[in-house]
Amino acid sequence: MISRFASGARALGPWRATLLLTLAVTLLHLLAAGRVPLSTDEAHYALYALHLDWSYFDHPPLAGWLQALVLPFAQSEFALRLWPIGLSAATALVLFRFARRLFPGDSEWLAFWSVALYQSGLLFQILGMALLPETPLLLFALLGMLALLNALERGRLANWLLFGLCIGLAGLSKYTAVTLVFSAALFVILQRRLDVLRTPGPWLAMALALLLIAPVLYWNATHDWLSFRYQLGHGFRPKDWEWTRVGISQLAQFFAYAPGIYVFGLIALVAGFKEWRERGVQLSLLLVLPVLLLFASGSGREESLPHWTALAWAGSAPLAARWVLAHWAYRPVRAFSYFSAGYSLALILFLHVLFVFPSLPFPGKHHPLAPLAGWPQAAERAALLRTEFLHQHPRVVLLVPNWSLASRLAWYARPLPVQVPDERLDQFDLWFGSPANAATGVMVVPDSSLKSTRRVLDRFTHCDERDSLPVYAGSTTVVTFHFYLCRGYRGSTADPTAP
Repeated sequence: MISRFASGARALGPWRATLLLTLAVTLLHLLAAGRVPLSTDEAHYALYALHLDWSYFDHPPLAGWLQALVLPFAQSEFALRLWPIGLSAATALVLFRFARRLFPGDSEWLAFWSVALYQSGLLFQILGMALLPETPLLLFALLGMLALLNALERGRLANWLLFGLCIGLAGLSKYTAVTLVFSAALFVILQRRLDVLRTPGPWLAMALALLLIAPVLYWNATHDWLSFRYQLGHGFRPKDWEWTRVGISQLAQFFAYAPGIYVFGLIALVAGFKEWRERGVQLSLLLVLPVLLLFASGSGREESLPHWTALAWAGSAPLAARWVLAHWAYRPVRAFSYFSAGYSLALILFLHVLFVFPSLPFPGKHHPLAPLAGWPQAAERAALLRTEFLHQHPRVVLLVPNWSLASRLAWYARPLPVQVPDERLDQFDLWFGSPANAATGVMVVPDSSLKSTRRVLDRFTHCDERDSLPVYAGSTTVVTFHFYLCRGYRGSTADPTAP
């Protein structure tokens, strides 16, 4: 099957093959986009759009600003997933051009296989349907580095302005974009191109980037630098370093992306040090390593989520594809490539089948879509219970144990406010405030969170379960929501840097 695909691709040519692959993936995403409720992160950034601001507690504002352009026309799951589908397709095409500019002396097929490797990542497929900060970050980071290459080679002001625009938009996407600034500066130094500093291009690029991220700086300056303090808390808290945490983080990335991306990416990075003076290899190392090292170091102290390193693995695709093509004659390389391709194809198709047919029963206790299932129904039930309890408790509110549950409940129960009675300061405290002392509320808890919820329930003098809602896939219970009437909130101490 893989050999037939390769033969067909060769007949098309690398650029047309890339377009066809991107179109196929895009159509697959469109087919699945409107079939399941929003995830935690999707709902969170959709709420950004309902509460427009210069920035937010945990991330810069671009994801929310993009969704704000959609909400006046439609608020369905399908509509909210159009941005990531489009951005992901654009990222794939930019990656093709980026790979060509990195290694212009290599076969143009290297660029195609870079895109194929990128599309093989399960997490990249998820980012292609879910608007997370990483989704626009990938596009603007790759496009910015492509513009930098063109600016250094051609010296055109337009290339420098595009570079500044992309760095600014990347900064509006996610704070990880700060690594791009250091990578670009070091690349200019190592390429011995400090002469460009005598031209207006780099300075105008920096001015444009600063202008674009000014809203983030303004918001933080007026909120006691809350985002920066929170982000610096990730990986820099006074916890004991544990290599076990690092190992778990790396294992999660291995499975979350694809074995080929992870293994070939790491091998190519290590091998790249032997050729680090080569321009394309040098920029690849500078783009990828700061991100990998940043999150690898942080993962030794606390959990690091796989999507945080998305920029590194996307940026490593051209270098990894180049290494694989150079070593294709070796049987282990071919065997592992076929294994990784089969693994990725199977998982990607499985994911999309689940999305297209979410009500299919799944053998075993835990349905893969359990974290997504039932939130529209749970929000409706919670709103009805709140209305019922209003006769006895005039100020009853909707409650959830933590911010991730709050995102989904607040989206589907909008415009009702949702409060989080835990010890951590989060965006919901800024939007809706913390529960008042002696507050009464309807607490919504899926059964997967019951164990960790006990300490939150204990913050009230009384919490009585009043209802439950099972959600089914076929005849199988996917998740059961529990609804408590909680009275007499006794308060908490919020820590803005708590993870």
